[in-house]
Amino acid sequence: MKIVAVIPAFNEEKTISAVIKRAERFVDRVIVVDDGSRDKTAELAEKEGALVLRNSENKGVGYTKRRGIKEAVKQNADIIVTLDADLQHNPEDIPRFVEKINEGYDFVLGRRNISKYPFIKKFGNFGLNILTNIFSGTRFRLMDTESGYKAFTRKAAQKMNLTAEKYEIEAEIAYEVGKNRLRYTTIQIKSPRYRKGVTVVQGFRNFWFLVRKRFGRN
Repeated sequence: MKIVAVIPAFNEEKTISAVIKRAERFVDRVIVVDDGSRDKTAELAEKEGALVLRNSENKGVGYTKRRGIKEAVKQNADIIVTLDADLQHNPEDIPRFVEKINEGYDFVLGRRNISKYPFIKKFGNFGLNILTNIFSGTRFRLMDTESGYKAFTRKAAQKMNLTAEKYEIEAEIAYEVGKNRLRYTTIQIKSPRYRKGVTVVQGFRNFWFLVRKRFGRN
């Protein structure tokens, strides 16, 4: 069983080495997709032994994550885990994702504890979760759809028709999980670092992206 971690990264020279070192204990290959960083992110990732793919310019997290997933499939990964490069996610949680995949799930979502997040962030996250689940047909069981910490099988990845360029990628993945009737579950994860991430405005854009996708306009 081959496990591959996919880490999109943009100007993360302060944390990328630590993320790779901690993740590689649980996976067979780490793929870092450098999204046109202006610092030493790519160089440090290569130094740690990661397979580094470089975007010639900043393309957005959606494009970057899609490129990493595609490469993981090419590398014959049985399980693909996506996590952030800024230590918002604990790489030590990877075995918990793998355990659920081995139980027979196609897709596992990491749900963050956002109790300490600003009210507007919690409100936006809640609203977007509801709307994403409605459009995805996932029966409100994929809470925290904006979380970037995920795992899925190669077959699940191959079934997903992902097209998002930016932050819409997370909602789009949830949509594809429901559309393809994949077997899914959620696990609670710690989120030791708060990151601003998706704004309320971006949340509406994500939802509008799903509307257009569902009705064939993307």
